[in-house]
Amino acid sequence: MRTTKLGAVLASLAITTGTAAVLAAGPAQADTEMATQVTLVQGDHGSVSALYGTDLGVFSSQVTTTDGTNTPVPVGSADLQQKLPGKDWKTAKTDPDISDGISFGSYGSKAKGNVRYRVHYIGDTDTTTMTTYDESYSNTIIVSTAWNLHPQASCQPRCRFFGKLSPSAKHHKVLIQVRHHGWKRYKVVHTNRRSHWTVFVKPSRGGGTYYRAVVAGTKHLIKNYALGHFTIIGKSAYSVSPR
Repeated sequence: MRTTKLGAVLASLAITTGTAAVLAAGPAQADTEMATQVTLVQGDHGSVSALYGTDLGVFSSQVTTTDGTNTPVPVGSADLQQKLPGKDWKTAKTDPDISDGISFGSYGSKAKGNVRYRVHYIGDTDTTTMTTYDESYSNTIIVSTAWNLHPQASCQPRCRFFGKLSPSAKHHKVLIQVRHHGWKRYKVVHTNRRSHWTVFVKPSRGGGTYYRAVVAGTKHLIKNYALGHFTIIGKSAYSVSPR
């Protein structure tokens, strides 16, 4: 059977119209890529020096866009990473869903040694808006931790300058200095098996005499000292330990 000229035209129109309908049903919007920035604060600090065991406060972190609106990023996960002296960066804690804010619990809230922290935002795509958020790293927080000597002073019956070293360290060297026109070596003592240190000192009249116990720094802890003041008033000796 022959197809008439009119029939051929109608068939062509039907094919053209069908193609147009298929094209109109295709995707109308492409994905948007958005740069991000991460901020990190510990307690009220960007970086901090503290005695061993000090409460530093919990980490506060946020991932926002860099388009000028600082809009919080609603999708993705974030890692809290730490770098110990002589080591590479390592993930210490992960928040798998930052849609309700970033939280790492109480991790790192105590000063336990020299360490650096940062947050790594992994990056993700919001399937509702088809926006892809880039991965990024936060600023670095440096925690410098000092030896804690827990100093005490007593003059009953002899004047004694003493304390306990933390973190615990048995047979650790503690340098005792006396101030006479500058700090001079008085003697060296060592902690016992329970990390206690002690030294007997001589008080003096007038302005008294200052002594200090010094513990050298290591790669994990910074140098620190404790100060003691010993004086004689009347027939009695008195002691004061300012720190």
